[in-house]
Amino acid sequence: MSLVLKKIPTTTVDVPVQVPGEEKASTIQATWKLHDWDTYRATVEAQQEGKKNDEELLDDLENVTGIKDENGNDVAFDKALVEQLMQATYIRRPLILSWFAAQEGRSQAAAKN
Repeated sequence: MSLVLKKIPTTTVDVPVQVPGEEKASTIQATWKLHDWDTYRATVEAQQEGKKNDEELLDDLENVTGIKDENGNDVAFDKALVEQLMQATYIRRPLILSWFAAQEGRSQAAAKN
């Protein structure tokens, strides 16, 4: 199969989340805006230098799916949901790591048992 060189504005990646007390990891999906190489490198360098924090990466988050409330209803994507996810340490790190996976064209594999 040949590579078709085209502009891809967003991509959706799996985000494995190990919920404390659960035997198996759950998986949510995050859709991220993609950047060209120069912007990606500048963002990574700014993060490494402490000039850009995790919350600033969330400007690129366009959707999160696969989350249900305690009654089993799908939770709609909005700013309040993102804030709630970022306050749960066990979700925060995998979500932020998924930004890097998306930019690098990787589909994160679910966590192993």
